[in-house]
Amino acid sequence: MNPARKRSRTMIALPVALLAALGLVVTACGDDTSSTSNTTAAESGEATTTTAAAGLDIDYASLSGTLNGTGASFQDALQQTVKGEFEKEATGVTVNYAKSGSSAGKADLAGNIVQFAGTDSLIKEADLATFTGGEVLYFPIAAAPITISYNLEGVDELNLSADTIAAIFQAEITTWDAPEIAADNPDAELPSTPIAVVHRSDGSGTTSNFTKYLKKAAPSVWKLDAGDTVNWPASTQGAEKNSGVAALIGSTDGAVGYVDLADSVSAGLKRASVKNQAGSFVEAKLPGASAALAGAEIADDLTYDPLDAAGDDAYPITSPTWVIVYKKQADAGIADALKGYLNFMLTKGQELAPTVGYAPLPAELQAKAIEQLNEIG
Repeated sequence: MNPARKRSRTMIALPVALLAALGLVVTACGDDTSSTSNTTAAESGEATTTTAAAGLDIDYASLSGTLNGTGASFQDALQQTVKGEFEKEATGVTVNYAKSGSSAGKADLAGNIVQFAGTDSLIKEADLATFTGGEVLYFPIAAAPITISYNLEGVDELNLSADTIAAIFQAEITTWDAPEIAADNPDAELPSTPIAVVHRSDGSGTTSNFTKYLKKAAPSVWKLDAGDTVNWPASTQGAEKNSGVAALIGSTDGAVGYVDLADSVSAGLKRASVKNQAGSFVEAKLPGASAALAGAEIADDLTYDPLDAAGDDAYPITSPTWVIVYKKQADAGIADALKGYLNFMLTKGQELAPTVGYAPLPAELQAKAIEQLNEIG
């Protein structure tokens, strides 16, 4: 089946403030002399798992080779964390991951420049012919909120509905005290500060999922379509990668932009609560992402769409993210190393995910992804 087929713990220590920002609570167990939290769980009790799935029986110590990957900056924090832990067990393997944007990652895999690519968006039908290495497999690795991050003095809490977000990013709402924003925030004192919209300037799966959400949730307002790139209004500002968008927001009074949770937290930005289908304003935290994941339909190729998900607790701008690889590998050693790395990502990596801003996969999707590893060869 080709890529267009039917779409039908080891834990690491983080500051308590960061865990709180992600929507996590920390429970200490046993000896307090350890600097590592023994248990990290989402507030909902359903957003994380603390026991790694069994996965395939792989002897990591026997693996060797170098794996190069590029792509989505959205998953970079998870990639860097997981690869560091993986290399401790698979000492003969070096994993390199460079955040370059989903579009660039897909292009690199198509050109056989890398062994794997990170992407938050799917391969377009028109681009399938460029993937000369054969069938491509999608491996879901986690999901996370795309935050509406902002920099507005005196406003520490903000609610935004889909129609309001759409109008802001189309530069139709231009000041923070606009009636539409006031309607979402009846008790807030909103300043007349001009709004500075910040977006990705590179081809981005974060842009794709953010604009897909607006096309879904605000169809009567959003006019810019959806994709890895869109034609933003001339008055807006662009920056490369999620980290670049976060930095520009942080340095610009009145700025607002869409940023993955990990980079928003790292930059110390404020984040709006977003109104979901059920009419609830939900914070951009991991419990809301897990609630969105719970209702997403899994397609045959392991793609899925948690955007604008139903449910009282679902955070509506929850983005999936995948690692994509060629099913057929030219080198048996690289095939084994790739299978090992993905096996680690799908097992112990799921325990690491919440500590760096990602919701782990639901058990059903995790199991299907692990089973699909057997197709790599």
